[in-house]
Amino acid sequence: MDAQAEARAKKSTIHIDGDPYKIAAGPTPVSALRALRQPPVSDGKNLWLDIEDEQDQELDPTATIDLVDGMRFFTEIDAIAIRIDRVEYEVYKRKMTGAELRVVPSPDVAADRDLWRDVPDKRDVKVQDEDIVRLKDGMRFFTAPGRINPGQES
Repeated sequence: MDAQAEARAKKSTIHIDGDPYKIAAGPTPVSALRALRQPPVSDGKNLWLDIEDEQDQELDPTATIDLVDGMRFFTEIDAIAIRIDRVEYEVYKRKMTGAELRVVPSPDVAADRDLWRDVPDKRDVKVQDEDIVRLKDGMRFFTAPGRINPGQES
């Protein structure tokens, strides 16, 4: 086996929408990349090559790309509608940290307020800045004062 064939036989790690995938390096149909992602990239969506410090490149679904280890790709994702304090916002990430959620509203959620996830029919969950929240359409959050001092006179 020559050096070129050996390099292609090795599995390279690429990323699509932040998730790692192992695939052989070398010429690869874009359609194979689209099918690699779970769920696969639908026909109505574009797949893009993320090029560092340059304009990203939209990939033709019928083209072939020469894959190398570490390449990054992304798709256009649908907006997810969430509510924070009864106001609806659209976000374009499937996962966000508590710190990222706090800056969705404008102005940001104040530092003296806690962020909570409203859980129907269960106890609500306080979202810490470092917590990672898997977002789903229609999720609701609310804020509340961070410290409540019962009986304190105003």
